[in-house]
Amino acid sequence: MKKILLTGSALALLLAASSCSKDTLDENPRSVLVPSFLGTPEGVQAGLSGVYSSLRSATADQGGSIFISQGTDEFMRGFATTEGFEDYNAGALNGTNGNVTNTWGGYYRAINTANGVIQYANSVQGIPPATIAQVVAEAKVLRAWFYFRLVRSFGDVPLYLTFVDTPTKDFTRAPVADVYNAIVKDLTDALGSISNTAAQPGRVTRATALHMLGQVHLTRATSTAKQADDYAKAAQYSEELIRDASKYGKGLEADPADVFKEGNENGKEVLMNVQFNTDPTFTGISDNGAGGAGQNQTNYLFRGRYDLLPNVARSVVYGRPFGRLTSTPYLLNSYILPSETTDRQWRTTDTRYSKWFSTLWLVNSPGVNGGTGFNPKAVVGDTAAWYAGREITAAERARIAARPNGPYVVGTPSTYTTNFSPFINKFDDTTRPAANTSSDRPLILMRLSETYLIAAEANMYLGNLTKARDFINVVRRRAAAPGKTAQMEITESQLNIDFILDERSRELAGEQVRWYDLVRTGKLIERVKKYVPALISSKPSPIPGVTDNYGSAAAANIQPYHVLRPIPRQEIDRTGGKITQNPGYPQ
Repeated sequence: MKKILLTGSALALLLAASSCSKDTLDENPRSVLVPSFLGTPEGVQAGLSGVYSSLRSATADQGGSIFISQGTDEFMRGFATTEGFEDYNAGALNGTNGNVTNTWGGYYRAINTANGVIQYANSVQGIPPATIAQVVAEAKVLRAWFYFRLVRSFGDVPLYLTFVDTPTKDFTRAPVADVYNAIVKDLTDALGSISNTAAQPGRVTRATALHMLGQVHLTRATSTAKQADDYAKAAQYSEELIRDASKYGKGLEADPADVFKEGNENGKEVLMNVQFNTDPTFTGISDNGAGGAGQNQTNYLFRGRYDLLPNVARSVVYGRPFGRLTSTPYLLNSYILPSETTDRQWRTTDTRYSKWFSTLWLVNSPGVNGGTGFNPKAVVGDTAAWYAGREITAAERARIAARPNGPYVVGTPSTYTTNFSPFINKFDDTTRPAANTSSDRPLILMRLSETYLIAAEANMYLGNLTKARDFINVVRRRAAAPGKTAQMEITESQLNIDFILDERSRELAGEQVRWYDLVRTGKLIERVKKYVPALISSKPSPIPGVTDNYGSAAAANIQPYHVLRPIPRQEIDRTGGKITQNPGYPQ
């Protein structure tokens, strides 16, 4: 695919065209996506590249990530507040919210570009018909992806499937059922011509479409647009992908640690990802540094303030402590098995915790952050801090204090705070040129392990409990510590939607699915209230004598209407009220 970024004002949807600043990255010769250009070999490929490029801002910068990850049972308020998503702050989470506005506009610009590709591709001369069919199929999968996020986020949304090249006010919200029908049609159409394998990393394939069809039918099954065969279709498509995975070059990694291993972002388990690199003609980013849309910031969104620990300085390896998402006690404790009856056994059977969460920091700068007073014997490479995941006895603390190289900070659940607690390391990037630089790692959006969990959930609802159990056990056995496979396996009697949600959290935490999962299962309000601790303004931290805050106001603030995001106020105003606000939000 030609590396052209075309996401600028010429593609803006509705009235957004008149307000967007120019952000088109020009190549020579200068070009924009208008019908005359889209009908050329260069134009149709540039259009498809433009849709792919839109995935970056939609998923990997701060706004794209927190739009879906915050305000759930997995994550609570970080040390930096972010537009009300983390605690359902009515003063911020409303129709004037900048993140909501940017998300809506970005998604519709991508959809309009896809519309142009699909509409004009068949008029292109000089490209083999098979290539055109592939381009259209990819564009339909991507259009379905954006609409799927829109309908889950906002409910009824404008639905348009033709290219718009002039601003217009003539749009209204289409019923959820119509949007789902369009999504399903795009995906099933794509199955007829899309490639089994990707011509280049990051391109969607038949495996992507099958996985999405499983997701879509599973989600629609609990929506107002539900169809009688949704669970059967979710099972059908997910099982087809699992059965034929090798045909698509797909399969589960043997070790959970390899799933997010740096350099393996295009590995066999990955069904869809978003590509990044340091080439500004590809990313549209001149320095790939901190700030700005379209950058992969996930490497530091989850990160706490390790750089305040004695004898630990900010570093490339440990990442930028940006603190937008703090793990809840529920998430950290979800890896404790009922069979682990003593706290020393906790999280030793399910290896996903030890492989996907950071709990240990080494001395890299003796003396910093009061390190000389805390431990004047500190040497580079020795332990600086350890978040134990359990309470530590007085005897253990005494042994740590008496070490020849001096003590280190010990964090326990009773001292975990917003700044100081374990955090996800799935998106770490140790090859960045500077500590504050964003990542150029491809961002994984869909994995085959989730396909197994979709198949399990659909079969559970269909009453096929043995199949459901077996699909879940495949994922759980992969996560087992050596010699502990049997302890990881579940029985049919353990199956219910809460167990499946717990398992999805253990496997997919931080991967931009949780808010959608809780909404579609009707569990958002219940689980936020149950699992997100109330905000404490001053709590002892792991560092002796240092206090910090912890928790969130999410449980106190969340309301039933929060199962949808607010419609951007500017879209309501621009259409003269034809686009209406979601219930509960200021009209």
